[in-house]
Order: sequence, then structure tokens, then C-alpha cells
Amino acid sequence: MKKKNGLSFILTTALGGAFFLVPLVVLVVVLAKVLGIMMKVAEPMADLLPVDTIGGIALANVIAVLAVIVLCFLAGLLAKQTLASAFVKTIETRLLAKLPGYAMIKSLIGGFDKNQTEQLKPVSITMGTAERIGFEIQKLPDGRSMIFLPSTPSPFSGITQVFPPDQVTYLNVPATQIIEVTENFGHGIDKLLSPENIAK
Repeated sequence: MKKKNGLSFILTTALGGAFFLVPLVVLVVVLAKVLGIMMKVAEPMADLLPVDTIGGIALANVIAVLAVIVLCFLAGLLAKQTLASAFVKTIETRLLAKLPGYAMIKSLIGGFDKNQTEQLKPVSITMGTAERIGFEIQKLPDGRSMIFLPSTPSPFSGITQVFPPDQVTYLNVPATQIIEVTENFGHGIDKLLSPENIAK
């Protein structure tokens, strides 16, 4: 039993060492190849400079090593950005998108793509003798509009309702102006609903 356990220990340790060494060896080989390529580029550059050595090291070698370091740094930045983007997208899809008002907030700060941003349109809604301002979230196939009506004083809470086209008036104003008027308990609505801001 002890012999079997000893053999298992040797095999698992050797396998672990192999998993550690293989990527390391591949990395060394790749860096050596890249350094060789950089040397071919660096030698003509070094010939153009008045200095032959830096601290006893051939200038071409210094240039090649620096070029490899810069290349690795740039590759690291690219990998970091890709991983960060993937992480943000995952968090956004699985968590943030489920929060009320997140879609509108993201659109307001320019986080949506062009097609999504165009869907979020400032509107005025006629409700009998009353009128409310809000955002058209989506135009439905039958012509009706899905409208988000923000509440005072927090524009990021409110209700979403579907309205027929005859109750929806589009406004030629920035989305931030809707937010500002809502936060100010409706102060400034006269300018917001002035004739020049009504879409034709």
C-alpha cells in the first residue's frame, strides 16, 4: 500500500511539474523567436546610431530587448482590456440589466450603441386633460409606443405604459432636459414644451 501511495505521489508530482514547465518552455521558445526577429530589426537601427554599446552590452541587443518588453506590455494591455470588457459585459447582462431604470441611465451616459440610443426618445404624453413627459423606450409593430414616465423627484423611478400614437408627441430636446425638469418638480416644463421643441 505504501509503495502504491509513493508511486501515486511521484506520478502526480511529476504531472504537476509538467503542467508547470510546459507553458514556461513554450513562453521561453516564443520569446526567443520574437527576440531573434527583433534582433534582425534592431541591428540596422543600431548601425545608424553613434553609440555601439550601453554598459558593455551591444546596442542592437538593448534595442531588441526593449522592443520585446514594449511588445509584451502592449499585448498585456490588450489582454487586460479584453478580459475587462468581457467581465463588464457579463455583469451587465446578468445583474445590471435587471435593475429598474438601468437601460435608461446607460443610454443617457452614451453606453448604448447607435440603434439603442435612437430608441430612447423624449416625448410628451396626453392623458385626458393632463400631460406628462417621459421617454419612448420602444415602438411596437402595431404603432403603439412603450413609454417610461419618470417620477418626481427621482427620474430613475416611475412607471412604464403602452400608449396609442395619438397620445404621443415627440420632443426635439436632449434626454437630460427631461431628467432636469423631473428633478426640479416640473420647473422649466414651459420651455420644454414650447412650440419650437415639438417635433413635426
